[in-house]
Amino acid sequence: MTPARPSRIVLIQAPSVPLLTGVRRMHVPHPRCQPVAGRRCEAFFSGRAQALRCVGREEEPEGSRPAAKTSRNTGGNCFTAFVAVVRAVVLALGLAAALATSATAQFSVPGPLSTHQVVLPYAANPTAGGSGFAGGSGFTATIEVSNLMGVGYLGVDATLTSTLGPLTANRELTIRLTPIDRHLPADRAIATEFPLTFPQGQTQVVLSRSCPKWTIGNSYRIEIIEDGAPLKPYTAEVGSPFPGYAVQSPETVLSNELICNFVLVDTVAKPIAKPADAIPFDPPGRSVISGRSPSMQTVSLQRLPSDWRRLRDIDCIVIQGDRLRQVDRLDAPTAGQAGATATAERQAIEAIRDWVLMGGTLVVLQAPDATQLARSLRLKLLQQKAEDEGFAALITSTVSTMDDSLKRFREALSPVSGRSQNTPLPVAPRVLSLPVGDSNLMGDSNLMGESDSIVGSDVMVVLGPSTRERFSETQLAATEKWIEAMEARIGAFDSDWKQGYRRSVGGGQVVGVPAESIDSLLAFDLLETLVGYRCSPMLARGVDPMMGDFRSRRWLIPGVAEPPVYTFMGILTLFVLLVGPVAYRWTTRGHRSHLMFLIAPALALVTTAAMFAYSIVSDGFGTTVRVRQLTWIDGASGDAIERTRSTLFSGISPRAGLRFADDAEVMAYPNGGRQMWRDLRSEVGEVRLHTDVGAADQRLDAAFLPSRTQTQFVTHQIRRGVGTLSINGLRPFDSSGQVPNAQSIELSSSLPFELRDLVVCSPDGRYWSAARIGAGETASADWIPKTQDASKLLGSLYTRHRPIGAVSQSGRSQGTRRIRDLVLFVNKEVSRNGLVVTDGVFEHWLNDTLFVRGELPPGMFVGIASPSPDVVAIADAEQVASVRYVLGTLP
Repeated sequence: MTPARPSRIVLIQAPSVPLLTGVRRMHVPHPRCQPVAGRRCEAFFSGRAQALRCVGREEEPEGSRPAAKTSRNTGGNCFTAFVAVVRAVVLALGLAAALATSATAQFSVPGPLSTHQVVLPYAANPTAGGSGFAGGSGFTATIEVSNLMGVGYLGVDATLTSTLGPLTANRELTIRLTPIDRHLPADRAIATEFPLTFPQGQTQVVLSRSCPKWTIGNSYRIEIIEDGAPLKPYTAEVGSPFPGYAVQSPETVLSNELICNFVLVDTVAKPIAKPADAIPFDPPGRSVISGRSPSMQTVSLQRLPSDWRRLRDIDCIVIQGDRLRQVDRLDAPTAGQAGATATAERQAIEAIRDWVLMGGTLVVLQAPDATQLARSLRLKLLQQKAEDEGFAALITSTVSTMDDSLKRFREALSPVSGRSQNTPLPVAPRVLSLPVGDSNLMGDSNLMGESDSIVGSDVMVVLGPSTRERFSETQLAATEKWIEAMEARIGAFDSDWKQGYRRSVGGGQVVGVPAESIDSLLAFDLLETLVGYRCSPMLARGVDPMMGDFRSRRWLIPGVAEPPVYTFMGILTLFVLLVGPVAYRWTTRGHRSHLMFLIAPALALVTTAAMFAYSIVSDGFGTTVRVRQLTWIDGASGDAIERTRSTLFSGISPRAGLRFADDAEVMAYPNGGRQMWRDLRSEVGEVRLHTDVGAADQRLDAAFLPSRTQTQFVTHQIRRGVGTLSINGLRPFDSSGQVPNAQSIELSSSLPFELRDLVVCSPDGRYWSAARIGAGETASADWIPKTQDASKLLGSLYTRHRPIGAVSQSGRSQGTRRIRDLVLFVNKEVSRNGLVVTDGVFEHWLNDTLFVRGELPPGMFVGIASPSPDVVAIADAEQVASVRYVLGTLP
C-alpha cells in the first residue's frame, strides 16, 4: 500500500484567548475575581492546548471608570463572558477538526494479501508460565486469516496438531468467525462456521477454506467449538476496528476499489536510481486511475493463495515466464522442489489462471511466443486486430509522454546550464518541478527523489528552502547524465514492449513481453490504462453487496410480490355492487334499511379478507427463481467460467436455507438506492446472518431469504472440463470464385447440454448459424452471407432476454456522505472517457458485443441454453423466465 503521508495539525487561535501549547502555565486570577459572588474563572481545555480566561469585571485603571460602572450591574461582563465562551468553543472545534484530519491521513487500508495469524490456546499472560500456552484440549491450532478488511472472500487456513499423539477417536470440531466491533454496514455482517473432522489415528489436520464477506471491517472473534460449545482456551480476536471517522467517505475505506494493485511474483521492478548530485523533479508520467498512486508488492509464488477468490483485490500480476511454465507439469514436481512447495506453487498457478479468466491482467516477463504461452496456460488466447492496434498506440503514447516530459525538463534547465561562466548563476532551488503527474505515482516518493512541487500548474513551479542554493557544475553534469540514462531506458522500454503482445482470454487479458524485469517508471502507467475499470473488484463483479442499487429491479420475477391491481379492482367493484344496488335495494324494499349499518361493515371485512387471502395465495407458499446465467467456455481446455444472477422468492422462508457450490463466489444484490452512505450503521450488535462453509458446499441460513421478498444473488464460478464446440473440415474462403465456397459446415459439440439459436464466427471471419445442436451431437450450420444479417441475429439474441426495468440513477450528489449508489460512485472515480460499467465484466462484454457492435470476434460462438439446475440455491424451486447464454472460443 501507499505509505501514509505525514500528518499535519493546524492550531487555530481565537482572538483574546491565550493558547498555551507545550508548557503548562499557572493562571492566577485577578484579586477581584475571588471575593465577588457570581464571578468565576473558567478553564477551557482542548487536547494539549489550554486556554484560561477570568470572567468578571473588565480591568480598567482605577479612577478612569465612570461612576455607573461601580454598581453591581454586570451586563457588560456577561457579554464579555459569552464572547469568551464562543471563542473557546471555536478553538475546541478547530482543534478537533485538525486532529480528525490528521488521524484520517494516518489511517490506511491493509493490502490485498495481508494476513493475521493466531496460535491457540494462548495464555493471556504468557510470561506467567513461560511457554505462553494455556491449558488446552489436547491440540494446538495455528489459524491464519486473510483479506480481513475489504468486501469479497475471507480466507481461513488452519492447522490443528495433537499434543497427545495420534487420536484415539474422531473429534468433530468447528472453527467459527464472528465479526465484532465495527463493520459497515453492520446488518450485512456474517458469522461463519467451518466444520472439520480430526480423524482417529492422525496427529495433524489441515483446513483451507474461504467464506463470503459483504462488509468493510477488520476485526473478528475466532473460536473453536466442540459439541456445540466453544472451547474456552481456544478463543482469540484478530484485527482491529477501523476508526469511526473513516466511514465518513467511501474513499477512505474503499481505497482498494479506487487504485491499481500490482503484485510481482518472484521478481522485482527495475529500480529508478537517481544520482545523488542530480537535480530531482517530479516523475514524468500520469496516474490514469482516478489520479491516485498504485500500490506494488512482491511475493513468492508459494505464498500466493490457492483460491482465485482471494486474488480479487489484485488487479495485475507480473511473473516470469519460466515460473509460469510449471503449469505444464502439474502432476510432477520440478527438479529441486520439495513436495509441499511444489504442490503450493502448482495450486497458486492454477489460481492465477482462474483469476485471469475472471477478469485479471497477467504480465509475463521473458515470455515465449503467444502460441507457446497459450499452451503453457492451457488457454485459448484470442487475438483481435483492433486490440493489437490499440496496444501499440498505447505504448507509443506512453513513450511520447515521457519524452515530452524530459524535453520540458531540459528546457527548464537550459537557462541555467547555458549561461557563460562570467555571468553569475541565478538564485536557484534544489528542486525543479514540472506539472507532469503525481510525485508518488509508484507509491514511493523515493523512486525519483523527494519533491516539494505543486502538481497541476500550467507553468514551471520553482520551490526551495529558505536559504536559496545555487546549482553547481557537478549537479548539472550529473543531471545531464541522468537524463541521458532515462532516454536510453525509454528506448529500451519502447523496443521491448513493441515486441510484446496482448491477448484476451475470458474476462481478462494476458500481456507477454521479452523484458527481464518490469519498468515501474513506464510500465505501470501503461498497465493502469489496460486494466481500466477492472481495477475495482466491485465493477468487475457488477454487484455491490453492501448497499445495492436500483438496478436490481431489472431482473425481478414477473408477477410475484406485486399488487394484483386488476384482481383488486374486480373485488372492489363487486363490493360496491353488493353494498350499493343489491344490499340497499333489498333492505329498503323490506323496510329494513337499518340493516345497512351491519351489512356494509360486514361486506367490507369480507372484501378485505378476500383481498388479503388472494395476495397470499396468488404468490403461493413455494419457492420461485429467475436465473440469468452466462457461461464462457475456453476452447483450449474445455473449462468454463460462469456468472449467475438469480432472483428468489419464497412464500415461507426455507428452514434449510440456501446452498451454493463450495468454489463459487457468492454476493448478495440488495434492492438499494434508498439509504445513503452516511446512514449506514457500523456498530455490530447481534449478528443475524450465519453461513456454514463445508468441503462440498456453502450453506446460508434462512435469514438470507426473508419470506415473501424477492432476493437476488450474483455468483461467479469455475467449471472444469465442461466441453467444447468445434468446426469440422472448414475450407478457406476463396474470394476469386474458382473453388465453390461451402454453404454449410458441420459443428461438433462435446457439451453436456443442448444449444439453441447458435451463431458461430469462424476464424476467417465468416458467420454461421444453427437452430439447434444437441448434447454431444453434431449438426449442420448454414452460412450467413451478409454481415448485417448476422448483426441483426446477434442483437435479437440479446434483446429477447435483456434485463430491463424502471431504474433511477442515483450516484454522487453534493457530498460523498450522500452517496446512494457505490457502483456509480466508483465508476465516476475510475472512469476513463466516460465509460460506465455497472453489470460486471461478462455482462458488459455481452452487451457491447451483441447489442452495441453486433459482431463476434473471429473464432467465437454464442448460443442459448437452459439454466443448469445446480446454480439454483433451492433444489425444488420453480424456474420462470430464465435464460442461459453460452459463449466462448473455438479450439
